[in-house]
Amino acid sequence: MISRRSRTVSAAAALFTAVALGVPAAAQAAAPDGSGATTAAAPTVTPVGAGTAAGTTAVTLPTGDRVVVGTGAESGVAVDSGSGGSDAFANFTVGGDRYVIPSEAAPYAGRLLDLSLFDVTKLAAAAPDAAAHIPVQLQFAAGVTPTAPAGVTFTSVTGQNATGYLTPGSGKAFAQGLRDSIKADLAAGKPAGTGALFGGLTSMAALGTAAPAQPHYPLHILQVNTLDGTGAPSNTMVILLDTDNIRAFNGQIASYQGIAKVAVPAGNYAAISLDFVFNAQAGTVRTNFVSEDGITVPATGPVPPATVDERTATSPITFTTQKPSTEASGLVQVIRVDPNGVGGGLGAFTGAGQSVYVSPEAKPATGALNFSVNWVGQSPATAATSYRYNLGLIADQISANQSYAPADSSLATLHHTFSLDPAFGTNLPSIGSGFVDPYGYSLSMLPTTGDSATEYVTGGLDWLTQASLPALPNSSPTGPPAFAVLGDDARPYTAGQSVTRNWGQAPIAPNFGRHAAGASLFNCQACVGAGNMNVTVGMLGDSNRDTSGLDFGAVGSSQLYWNGTLVSSDTGHFGYALQNIPAGPATVRTVFDFDRSATGISQSTKTHTDVTIPYSGQSDPRLALPAAVPCPAAASASPQAAPCQILPALTLNYQLNGLDNRNTSHSPVQTLVLSVGHVSYGDYGSHAAINSAKVSVSYDNGATWKDVPTYGLAGTYAAYWANPKAGSPVELRVTATDCLGGSITQTVTNPYTVGVTS
Repeated sequence: MISRRSRTVSAAAALFTAVALGVPAAAQAAAPDGSGATTAAAPTVTPVGAGTAAGTTAVTLPTGDRVVVGTGAESGVAVDSGSGGSDAFANFTVGGDRYVIPSEAAPYAGRLLDLSLFDVTKLAAAAPDAAAHIPVQLQFAAGVTPTAPAGVTFTSVTGQNATGYLTPGSGKAFAQGLRDSIKADLAAGKPAGTGALFGGLTSMAALGTAAPAQPHYPLHILQVNTLDGTGAPSNTMVILLDTDNIRAFNGQIASYQGIAKVAVPAGNYAAISLDFVFNAQAGTVRTNFVSEDGITVPATGPVPPATVDERTATSPITFTTQKPSTEASGLVQVIRVDPNGVGGGLGAFTGAGQSVYVSPEAKPATGALNFSVNWVGQSPATAATSYRYNLGLIADQISANQSYAPADSSLATLHHTFSLDPAFGTNLPSIGSGFVDPYGYSLSMLPTTGDSATEYVTGGLDWLTQASLPALPNSSPTGPPAFAVLGDDARPYTAGQSVTRNWGQAPIAPNFGRHAAGASLFNCQACVGAGNMNVTVGMLGDSNRDTSGLDFGAVGSSQLYWNGTLVSSDTGHFGYALQNIPAGPATVRTVFDFDRSATGISQSTKTHTDVTIPYSGQSDPRLALPAAVPCPAAASASPQAAPCQILPALTLNYQLNGLDNRNTSHSPVQTLVLSVGHVSYGDYGSHAAINSAKVSVSYDNGATWKDVPTYGLAGTYAAYWANPKAGSPVELRVTATDCLGGSITQTVTNPYTVGVTS
């Protein structure tokens, strides 16, 4: 399910631009002072797409469902439950790649539908644009005339082979085609996934999928028999793991009519399976989880078959809350850990009204078992105030009793409010919180019932939250809606604690942020380690200092300067990975231009951010990145060999006073409290003195600027200016410097809406 915690961010590299770029011709451009000087030594530079540099990106599955994928030490995945047509998902990691499989695809996954279609790690690397086509290759049975499945457009057909693509907009038709096949199987009295698919399809895979590499060690054929809840042969998804050494074998096998055969090395194994149970309309009504330990594959002699029997899934997971609520979503994960501490397993996202049954499993004699449950309950529609229960548990075994009734006194309260651009109209955001366990985190995004939400979460766990801003009314009806996500950092909440957070308060602008030392969907945004460096200011922040986010509909350009020389100039990239940086001090300058206006947004439509970062070239323990935060720069090296340091990059935090919940100011005088600091994680990061800050405004789209009164020192400042009449444009520009020679200049177009009526 979730890869083992490690500072070596193995999956992060897969999300970077595939080809490392050498220093381009632009490196020979004249220095900004016009001297024509060039850098004697410069690093290899790789521009990276929005999100991928920071360790997260959004992908669209072939079914149209949207998934935000994170990487790193506490890697995570967020499924937007309202984005597609699927009502449940399987979730696992094999071979360093993460897979998210919708329930209607599960009966075919690993068989007729290749796993490459659901490899969100590779989808993220290949198509970070949420509107990009999903190219596929298809094969059909002999004698069958290839016909494009629902949602697929053919680009070529040769004999029984075809190529084509899906789009985010056509994915829902593909999902419905899968459900129609399941309904036909059930109506015929057959297990889901047994009948022909799409008129004779025998294989569908991501375009360019190659045959798997052949192993170079002795293999033995293990037969795994799978039975459904009635004892009949089933078509079931199974994760098989070598519990002596999970690195030796950790794979997904798909049974067909009750049998799966797989070649594996000798050893001891565990099988973890899940089976989605459908009603006659192909809706998911139940999920059966089975954990079967103690499977042995001898080095010599016959290999006894293993049996995965869903009739052992006898324990229903239930939660009873003190205030009335009904289940809105859930997440169940079973992770098996070998004696080396490496884990692998399987998870499932479930939806409203879906029961989950698990098979009891004792704490293993060797290695460990990690069983976690996240249950979300929604208040009744008749409740005076909307609320959710977001409850979690982590255990080292699967007990027979899975009934839980936590007291409200054991919970913390999270109050979420939203400040939303008027362009969103009546569309509402989605929000989801998840807790971090030793093997990662996952969360399911659920639409809010208004522009605020209250969650009661289990005390004693580390929780993080992601908010997805609403779809814009003028988004394409055939493609994915333009959307943006904002996230916080994981923090421990204690029983009885109450926390309030406002999401989306203007301006929505790129920043490095000042963060907690816990997990998030995003990696360190400005770090150096193992002779490499990464700088990613192409993230969106709001009035919270630790908010990081992405706008997947934004376009823009970026430039990178090394010691005053332009070494990369790019379009559509918002971060940089620098390999083999020269020894010694250097000055790094990054310039990012964002344009969000095409999405239909009316606030923070454009931003220009120019940051100069002095790098000392020396190790400093005060800048050491906490182990819980992934370091992209040192992703290829162990923590011991490559300690990671936080760069002294300046970051801005804005508190615009007097805004309403649509980021509109009705005051004739606008005030700003400005905080200037350095990117930090917990107590670690630069504490260098801030030398100056200046605030300017423009009322004529940047043609002229006026410096406004700004007072303060040591990184905290106050400024004020006169608001123009309602509907008039405003641009805001801030410039700040520190004692190290670092600087930041940021310009925001229409940071808020002017609503002055007199």
